[in-house]
Formats: sequence, structure tokens, C-alpha cells
Amino acid sequence: MTDPVHFAPWTCCAQAPGASAQPAQGDWFNAEVPGTVASALRARGQWNHQNPPDVDAQDWWYRTTFAAAARVAEEPCFLCFDGLASLADVWLNGELILSSNNMFRSHRVDVAKVLRDENELVICFRSLTADLKKKRPRPRWKTNLVNNQQLRWQRTSLLGRIPGWSPPVPAVGPWREVRLERAPVLLTEIRKTAVLVKDEGVVSFCARVATSLKISSARLQIGGQFAELVSEDDVLRGELSIQHPELWWPHTHGAQATYAGKVIIETDAGLHEFPLEPTGFRSIEVCNDPGFAIHVNGERVYCRGACWTTNDIFTLGGTVESLRHDLTLARDAGMNMLRIGGTMIYESDAFYRLCDELGILVWQDFMFANMDYPVEDAAFDENITIEAKQQLDRFALHPCVAVYCGNSEIEQQAAMLGMARELWRNGWFGDQLPELCNLHHPGTAYVPSSPSGGVLPFHTRTGVTHYYGIGAYLRSLRELRQADVKFTSECLGFANIPETDTIDEIMGGLMPVMHHPRWKQRVPRDTGAGWDFEDVRDHYLRELFNVDPVTLRSFDMPRYLELSRVASGEMMARTFAEWRSGYSRNAGALVWFYKDLWPAAGWGIVDSTGTPKAAYYQLKRAWQTRQLSLTDEGLDGLHVHLSNETVEAVEGFVEVQLLREPNVVVARDEIALKVDGRSLEMRSVDEFLGSFFDVNYAYRFGPQSHHVVIATWFSAEREVISESFHLTRARDPVAQSMSADMLDAKVEALGGGRYQLTLKSDRFLHNVRLSAKGFLPDDNYFHLAPNRAKTVSFSPRSGGSKVPEVSIEALNVAGEISVEARSASQETHHDT
Repeated sequence: MTDPVHFAPWTCCAQAPGASAQPAQGDWFNAEVPGTVASALRARGQWNHQNPPDVDAQDWWYRTTFAAAARVAEEPCFLCFDGLASLADVWLNGELILSSNNMFRSHRVDVAKVLRDENELVICFRSLTADLKKKRPRPRWKTNLVNNQQLRWQRTSLLGRIPGWSPPVPAVGPWREVRLERAPVLLTEIRKTAVLVKDEGVVSFCARVATSLKISSARLQIGGQFAELVSEDDVLRGELSIQHPELWWPHTHGAQATYAGKVIIETDAGLHEFPLEPTGFRSIEVCNDPGFAIHVNGERVYCRGACWTTNDIFTLGGTVESLRHDLTLARDAGMNMLRIGGTMIYESDAFYRLCDELGILVWQDFMFANMDYPVEDAAFDENITIEAKQQLDRFALHPCVAVYCGNSEIEQQAAMLGMARELWRNGWFGDQLPELCNLHHPGTAYVPSSPSGGVLPFHTRTGVTHYYGIGAYLRSLRELRQADVKFTSECLGFANIPETDTIDEIMGGLMPVMHHPRWKQRVPRDTGAGWDFEDVRDHYLRELFNVDPVTLRSFDMPRYLELSRVASGEMMARTFAEWRSGYSRNAGALVWFYKDLWPAAGWGIVDSTGTPKAAYYQLKRAWQTRQLSLTDEGLDGLHVHLSNETVEAVEGFVEVQLLREPNVVVARDEIALKVDGRSLEMRSVDEFLGSFFDVNYAYRFGPQSHHVVIATWFSAEREVISESFHLTRARDPVAQSMSADMLDAKVEALGGGRYQLTLKSDRFLHNVRLSAKGFLPDDNYFHLAPNRAKTVSFSPRSGGSKVPEVSIEALNVAGEISVEARSASQETHHDT
């Protein structure tokens, strides 16, 4: 390979739509590429969320220069554009070499005859607003998701163009890599698929080769196996088999085995090697009776996780380090699936590589949502067909990609607007796209639309649904079993309160008040609705804590924030306790939004800076591979559910204790249990205790004898595997003073910049909140049983303190207690 070509710093400039056919005089400023106009303006200090510039209203010109050393005659030479958002013309040395109208397509342009020693590259991104004014056929239905229905003609992300919940940051610019490829031999249009045929892993390979050299041989290597590739019309093809390959599993069920690979081409000038993405073998099957359940390598997998947004809405990318941070948090929370929805973007190669490595399945929507797309238009059909083929060939390199979905909510939108059934699904999503998926990425599942499969697309009992019964529709937890949700590819949208630093960023240093325009601007809402998702959270705040949200936030905003911060996560955790119970037929649930798009009380369980919210930790405890949960069975008391997704059996003990606050044990007993691998056990709490205690206070024969039920699953070595708490009444815990001598807390160094907090209290603590500037805890917002030690590890964040000072709070403790790790053995305590 030749040395990479380095582009001079890019600059960009705004012009009136159509004002110039070539770059003109103006205010040119530096722009990072890959990047967007919004990211360039942010870097220049010219972006304001309260008054954002209308980047869609103007043409945006980008330009750079680069030197290209004299090349060998007839050496292949291509300018590659991995993503141009969205209406772009490209000139090299004054010659138009490309026009693109699809931000989701990549382009490779042969520039051998245009290239010079010194070169100028210019790109003009045309005004989307101006293009939307062109007269085009009207849709058969309209959606409230976007303001302009003609966006259905544009192949661009809806991020930044959805007024109800997206920051006003539209994608305009060279958002993916621009590069020059020159070498004696180049491989392009690579297609590699890996499927399991019984006990045999079969790899199929195809690529176009560009070279003026004579090829004497070409081989494919996967692991230690080799296969000859046949060359015909500049295309290399071949197939390779591995007997009894190690399998790739989601991390909840096994290891992530992959095989390194490369293509070796021998020419009259020597050997040329081309590394390939690692190859993983796994089988994906869907059982539709009842509903929708995913089986990986023959094992039913309970899929849980969230809907991915983007690492950075300004650049639509993010660094590999930031992606690793966010995806590792997801894996550590027990997530084994992330969905990329049709309102987002196709993610970067780095994202899928990390999901391969971390064992996270990907549900991949194609970028279509809610609108009546003009798929009958020949040019549009050709455009999206090329888009789909390119993306499928890219995704097929990754074993993590398990499910393809044609679109987000198109069938639901049409059905809810009363359209005839035959209009819900067109031939593109029903026939053409699944055929492309099967051809370009065999061994995956296909869903035409999310949601779909029921008498109405959004019915909960059949197919794939979007479940907001708990959430937007304000339903009770007691209706969950009636809803009988089989698989929900998005669910449980709440306006989740972020941590204090993020609140300060939202408010610009002002006192946080929920009615302030800076706050309300960022609370998600459905366009046209008279309520927002803060109102939804308030509904469940009342239900959980028996307080009036309006009164509370009017007279005690700090307490309102404390309770609200845990309310949404508590509802989500209780929902998953039901869905993972032995009474449920649910096979998967993905929370709507993993990460916020901007600093906000948004749907994300992680904020836009990558800091987990309370809901993240509450769900983390509900998503583990060895999980204990409790369900309230009314007059049948409480039931314990023990789920073991691992292969190995777990032998241990389950203890149940009834606690009257602050620390009186009313009853306690345990039984020895063995939970086989890949199995679930159920027991009644009354079976543990042996007599009647009205454990969930259902019969109400007089005052309560206890306030908390604590169920703990211990290993044979008496280590806590999982723990669950049931509070027998809805109330706001009374905050009482607590001094350091009532709390045994110490912080010790673990090495590698990590620290461990050991915490023990003489009384029950509600929703213990830990914070340490520059560090992230591996658990937080947990209940703490009296006289039981709890350890929490703290990992450093970039730019954080070298030694943490840990602040400890709880809903039933006034103020906070801080513990500073001065060394591995000496700490100081401070009461505030």
C-alpha cells in the first residue's frame, strides 16, 4: 500500500441557496472532517440550543487541498466518500466528479485521470429547505413526527428534524470519512458471509479487485483454514469451511469466539495481504408461537437492552474510546441487545466491531420511519436498493447483527390514521427488502416493521410491539400480565432525571425549576400532545411515594428531584421483574433510548455525557444473568423467581427476611436451592417462612408488622448473587439525621486507579446514592439492608480526580456523609 494522503485542514462557508456554482468569497472557517456543519459551528462557539442556526436553509461549501505524489502508471486510484449528508456535489480540480442525494450511501470515484500533484477538493451541500420546496406527489397519509411531509423523499437522518424530542441539530456535511486510496492492488465491494450448516461453519467471499498487475493466485484465510479464490472479470470468489467451529454468543450466554482472516493475493510484483473483519459463527432463529422469541445457537435468549441513539449528535460519530465507554456500560448492565431505530443513523464500523467483541446483539432498522415513502418511484427505489445492499454487505461482516427491521412505525402510523390494511405494508418492506437481507446477510431474522404482527400492528399479545402501557399510557403494573407482551422493541419511555452536573449544564447555572423554558425545551413529548413525559413520570411518582408532584416541586424542589430520579427506574425495574418471571411469556424488551441526545431529563438511561442515571443502575440489577426478582401476587403473597441463564447449575441458598424499619427483623428463614443451567425456579415467599405474615400486606388484618421484604440469593460460599426488595406501602421515606458513627464506610485502593467502597449501616437505607467527582460507581441507587456489608467499585473517568471523595446519601437520611480515601488504609468522614 502507498502512504496515506493527508488533506490540508478543511474549511467551510455558508452561501444562499443556489447563489454560486463554485465556492465564493465569504466567512470561511475551520471544519473537522468527518463532521457536520453543526459540529464545526459548535467548535467555533457559534451553536446555541436556545437559538440554533437553520443549517438546512443554506448551501454549505467545504474545501481542502492535498498533494499526491507521482503515482505508478495505471495504479488504481479512488476518492472515497463514506457519507455525505445529504444533497452533495463534489469537484476535484474544478471537475464535477460526483453528485449524491443519499447520506447513507458510500461512493468510490475513480480519479486517476483527474488527479494532479497538487489538488483542490470542493464539496457543496445544497440547502435541504430549498429542495423540499420542489413540487412532488403528496403522501397517502401525514405524520406528526416531522413538520415537512416531503422529507419522505430525502435520504437523510430524521435526527435534528423531529420537533418533539430531537435537538435541533440536523445532519449536514461530510459526516463520514473522506480519503484517497492508491495501491498496486485494491479490494473493493467486499462481501463476506458466515453461516452455520449443522456443525459446519461456511464462509462465502466475494470482492472486486482493481489492479494492472497480473494475478497468479488468490487465497482466503479464516483462522487456520485456507481456500483458493477464483478470479473472473476482476471479481474474486470462493468458499471456505470450518468443521465444528467455536460459536459466537451474546455475552449473557457464552463467549464471543471469532476467527481472524485475510485475503492473500500473489502478483508478478509480490504478495499483497488484505486483513478482514474477524469471522464469527452463530445461528439465529425466530420462534413466532407465541409472539416473537429469538434463539441463538439453538438456545432461547431473553433479549434486554435499549434503543441506541448516537454517541454525539453533532458529529454523528464519536471516538472509539467514547463508543467503548458507552457500550461497555451497556454490557456491564446486562444488556445483550441494542436496537438502532429507523429515526437514527446506520452506525460506524467501530460500533459493530465493539458489539462483536462485547457480545451485544444488534437489532438493525433500515432508516425509514413513520412516513409514506415513495417506493414506487423508480429513481427512489434504485437509490434505496443501493443503500440497502451497501449497508447489508457491511453488517454481514459482524456476527452481532441478528435482526433486520424494515422500518420504524410505518405500519403503526398508517393503521392509527385509519388507512386500509393493504396500505400498511408496501412491496419494498414486504418483499424486496427481506429478499435483499436473505441474499446479502443469510442467517439473520427479518421484521417488516416495528411494531407489526398483530391484528393491529401495535397489539401487545402477538408479534413485535412498542409497549408504553407502563409509561405514556399510564397503565398499572397489575395490567402487565393482561397485556401479555411477547416482545417489545421499544418500551418504557420516561423523562429520566440526570445527575447534578448535567442539570447545572441544562440550566446554565440557574436554579433547576421544572417550568423553566431551558428545562422544558428538552423534556421529550409527542408532537401535538398536551402532555409530556415529565407528566408521565409525575403520575408514577404519586403512585410510588404517595405524594402530590405539583405540591412537592412547588415547595421542595430538591426533594422532588430526589424522588423523581428513582421513580422512573423503579417502574422499569418492576416491569422487568414481571417480564422475567415464571408467569410471563415475554421474550425481550428494549427500553426507548439508551443515551440522551443532549443534556436533558430525556428518555435515556445514560445522559449525553455518558454518565449513568439512576434508572441505569435500577435496570442493571434487573438484567443480570443470575437474577432474583419478586412479584406481587395479591392474595397469594409474594413469589420469588430465580433465573439462571448460564450453562452451569447454581447451588446455594435463598434467604427471606421481613423488616420493620429501621432495623427490626420480624421473620427470617432460608432454604437451600439448586437452579439448573438455562432454567428458572419459582417459589412462594410463604414457603420460606412457613407461616402467615401477610408478606405483601394484601389482607390488611390490622397494622403492618413489617415494611420491607428482602429476598437474597446466596452462593454456596455465602456470597450475594442477587437481591430484591419489596416495600409494603407507598410513602415518601422520612429523612432523619444520621451521623458517621451510624454508618461504617471505608474506601480502599484496588489498583489501576480503581477504588472500592465498603458500606454498612445499622438501619435500612432507601435508595442509597453515591457520587465521587471523576469516578463512576458500578452500583448506585440501591436499598441497603441493615447490618449487611455492601461493596461498590469506583472506576476513574478521563480527567477525574486521582483519589475519590465519596458522598453518601439516601432518601431516608438528611444531608450527606462523605468518605475520602487518603490512602489504602486511612479515610476521613465528614457530615454535611
